[in-house]
Amino acid sequence: MNPHRLWNTAATGLLAGVFALLPVLLSGQDSGEDAPEEFAEAADPGPGVVNLDIQSDFSDYDQNLGIAKAYGDVVVKYGDVTILADQIEYHQSSGNIFARDNVRIFKDGQVVDAEEIIYNIKTGETSTSQLKSALEPVFYTSDNIVRPEEGTDGPITMLDSTFTTHDSAIPNFRIRAKKLEVYPDDKIVMHGARVYAGNTPLFWFPYFVQPMDDELGYYFTPGWNSAWGGFLLNQYGFMIGEDILAKAQLDLRTERGLAGGVELRDRRFDNNENIGGLKLYYAEDSNPELGFNGINRPVGLIDSSRYRANLQHRVYIPGSDDETFYLDFDINKLSDAFFYEDFFPSEFRIDPNPDNLINLNKIFDQGEISLTGRFQLNEFFQTDTRTPELAIDIIRTPLGDTGFYYDGLTSYGILDEELDDASILAGMVDPSGYNRFHSYHEFLFPTQLGGILNVVPRAGAGYTNYSSFDMPGLNSLDRTTTHAGIDLSFKMSKRSPNIVNRFLGLNGLLHVVRPYVNYSFVSTDDLTGRFSPIDRFTPTTRLRPIDMPLFTSIDDIRDWQILRSGISHRWLTKRNGLTYEWLTLDNYFDTYIEDPEFNRDFSNFFTDIEWRPLPWLTASTVAQVPLFDDTMDFTELSSTLSVMPTDWFRVGLRHYFINDHPFFQNSDLYTLITYTRLSDNWGFSTSHRFESDDGTLEYQQYSIHRDLASWTASIGGIIRDNRSAENEYGILLSLTLKAFPKLRLPLDFQPGTLGAEQ
Repeated sequence: MNPHRLWNTAATGLLAGVFALLPVLLSGQDSGEDAPEEFAEAADPGPGVVNLDIQSDFSDYDQNLGIAKAYGDVVVKYGDVTILADQIEYHQSSGNIFARDNVRIFKDGQVVDAEEIIYNIKTGETSTSQLKSALEPVFYTSDNIVRPEEGTDGPITMLDSTFTTHDSAIPNFRIRAKKLEVYPDDKIVMHGARVYAGNTPLFWFPYFVQPMDDELGYYFTPGWNSAWGGFLLNQYGFMIGEDILAKAQLDLRTERGLAGGVELRDRRFDNNENIGGLKLYYAEDSNPELGFNGINRPVGLIDSSRYRANLQHRVYIPGSDDETFYLDFDINKLSDAFFYEDFFPSEFRIDPNPDNLINLNKIFDQGEISLTGRFQLNEFFQTDTRTPELAIDIIRTPLGDTGFYYDGLTSYGILDEELDDASILAGMVDPSGYNRFHSYHEFLFPTQLGGILNVVPRAGAGYTNYSSFDMPGLNSLDRTTTHAGIDLSFKMSKRSPNIVNRFLGLNGLLHVVRPYVNYSFVSTDDLTGRFSPIDRFTPTTRLRPIDMPLFTSIDDIRDWQILRSGISHRWLTKRNGLTYEWLTLDNYFDTYIEDPEFNRDFSNFFTDIEWRPLPWLTASTVAQVPLFDDTMDFTELSSTLSVMPTDWFRVGLRHYFINDHPFFQNSDLYTLITYTRLSDNWGFSTSHRFESDDGTLEYQQYSIHRDLASWTASIGGIIRDNRSAENEYGILLSLTLKAFPKLRLPLDFQPGTLGAEQ
């Protein structure tokens, strides 16, 4: 157990929970539960007091002193707060309500116990003594709580307070503070705080400031794996000003040495992870030849000084009041091509070749205008560049009341493709760069025939010009593209209100069937010879878009005639008074009158299924099989199943199969994830990934989890089979406050990534 991690987690979690309950105790404005109604007599609160109701067995009011007294089963209601006590006094002149002996406060389903409470109905100031309460999972006592007067910025003060998450008369973990000051939405200041394990004091802090944010403070991750050796990753979070979250890092890996950095995050962009961040990290790598997959690299290929600098930021122009005009930065500088793989494997799996671009964007109701610069900052990655590209994109927009719609795209850019260092050393020549002007415009006229058949005819035309080629002897090129198409569809439905099955989550059933056909015709000039496209086709197992505004491979547009046919099914039921999509099924395929890629007559036949009958049961399948054509005779299947058949066992199964694809390697991959609750205190989780195509158990993970009342302890290990390279091994120990867990199951063996996904 690390004392700093324990202290930070406890302080943040426990005190954030206490702060969440303070309005229940201290506000006289919020709603509360109704108190018992059977009271014998109501005391007179005195003149000029509104909405103050005092009920009791016995009461007395001294008109000369302006003091109302009540005894025995007293109930006080002021606003929506209810206070129960054995005796109370109300002083009309000062506005103070004194409640004594067995005081109980009802508020928003919470119950607070205290020996004494003083509440002033004029100022809203409240103080308590000998407080005992809970806002699960936080349990605490306090000798006195003083709330600042309304309209002031002072702290909420708690004296001689104890906090724990262990619901026991003798908790196994608690914090005792002589004085605690809570500054709402800012920080917690502790004076004379002691941390106890049972009755044994562990630490004493004469003065401690804890921000009220779980990303702030000190955290660490210890562990071991064969690529890093033993490691200890340390992080300390703090605020710079009101909006900037900073995280300082200092990491030790026995196989690689010392590394560290800082991350800055603008909290104003918390709803968008792609902007508002700066990451700086440097590692003096003592073993740069060691690859994360166990394969050693040639000596001298990578320098020992390794680093990253990532900036993702947005600047609104002229300011935050107008969020439709902004400048985005996505800058990523790395020391070498293997840095992510060696130090941040989770980021490597998501984006191994990070982009570098600057984008000026203006959004309006009909679309957007953008000016984009894309450049090669890391010469070891092949990159297509824009220096710059201006684009005006109009979304589907009605043309007045004519019934017609319009959408279109116009762009002009200076495009190039820069090879990576390895390709240049191998003698390859950079593909030709050029200036490109592209403009495409399309009109649609949605209508309905006979009140049944939905018809959407569309027609469009475009022009593209290529000039200023950087390859000698290549002159300006022009291309004209025309497109015509039509969408046809209709719906049929059948209601079956008597189909009810609680086990399958059915409360009536509505079946909606939608047959559809989409025909697309494209005619364009053939750009042959030495022209090398930049925005071109890339291999995929899915069908490509056949609506021209959605087609992004501008330089690779080819003649085609494609008929996409399908039928979709939706089964809907009622749940909690709302319509719920219980099962969806979509079958479709392409018929090629003219195939732009492989001279096919038909595509594969696709089936997409998603079934979500119950919260504990979900399943989905995306499959494609050859239909009538053997030109692209491959099969692909991707399925997932998540089920919790009992309250002690959960299992997730994923399967991916692809066979005989001309560009992608055969695979028959199974992933199995389980969690078993062995008892109230013990759990066991596993994760396996098996590639049956070559009989390799690629990944194994086993973890034991122990419930320690207010804590959860976990220990686990992994084994990764790297085939021809050395196997990888890892182990991790974690101790987490159960009430505010940062642990995901199965256990996380590399920072920021889930073992089962590796």
